Amino acid sequence: MIDLLAAEWLKLRTTRLLWGMIPATVALSFAAVAGAVLAADGAAELESSDGIRRVLSVTGTGAILVLVVGILISAGEYRHGTAADTFLTTPRRDRVLVAKLTAGAGIGVAAGVITSVACVGIASILYAVEDATFPFGDAEVWLTLVGALAYTTLFALLGVALGSLVRNQVLAVAAALAWLAVIEHTLVTLLPDLGRWLPAAAGQAIVRTPADDLLSPLAGAAVLTAYSAAIALAGLRVVATRDA
Repeated sequence: MIDLLAAEWLKLRTTRLLWGMIPATVALSFAAVAGAVLAADGAAELESSDGIRRVLSVTGTGAILVLVVGILISAGEYRHGTAADTFLTTPRRDRVLVAKLTAGAGIGVAAGVITSVACVGIASILYAVEDATFPFGDAEVWLTLVGALAYTTLFALLGVALGSLVRNQVLAVAAALAWLAVIEHTLVTLLPDLGRWLPAAAGQAIVRTPADDLLSPLAGAAVLTAYSAAIALAGLRVVATRDA
C-alpha cells in the first residue's frame, strides 16, 4: 500500500494539476471571504456570531475545485490510458482505489488547511479596515474553519469516488458541475425538505452556513460521508468488473 500511495503522490506532484488547482482553490475562497467582509453592514454585524458564520462559511467555496481534482485523480487514469498499466502492476484493484481515495483525502486536507489560513488572514486584515476586531477567541471561528477543512476533504473523496464510477473524465466533471450548479440548486429551492439531504447542502451545513432548512454540521458531515462511501463502493464494483 505504501508503494501505491507513493505512486499516486508521484503522479500528482509531477503534473500541473496539483500546482494549478490548489492555488485556484485558495484564490476562489480568498475572494469569497473578502467579498463577504466588504459586503457586511458595519462592525456590529461582522463581530456577531451570525456575521462570523456568514464570512467564514464561504471558506469552503473552493471545495468545488477540490472535487474536480478528485475526479481527475481517478478518471484521469482512463483519460491518459495509464489505467491498464496500473492494474497490471497491481491486480488487486480495490487497493488501487483505496490509494487514490487516500491521496484525494490528503489533497483535501492540504487544500483545507492552506485555504483556512489564507482566509483567516484576509478576514482579519479586512475586519481592521472596516473598524472591526476579528474574534480569534470566538469558538464560532474555529468550528467553522474545522467545518471548512472537513468540507474540502469530503469533497475530494467524493470526487475520487465519482471519477472511479464515471470513468470518462469530461463527463464526470461536467455531470458534477451540472448537478451542483443547476440540478441540486433547483431541488433545494423547490423541495427544501429533500434538498437539505443532498451533497452540496450537506456541505453548506458542515461549514455552518447561516441559512434555514440545513442539517446540523455533524449530520451534514455524516450525509456527505455516506454519499462518498456509497459512490466509492459503486466505483469499486465498476473498477473490479470492467476492463481498463
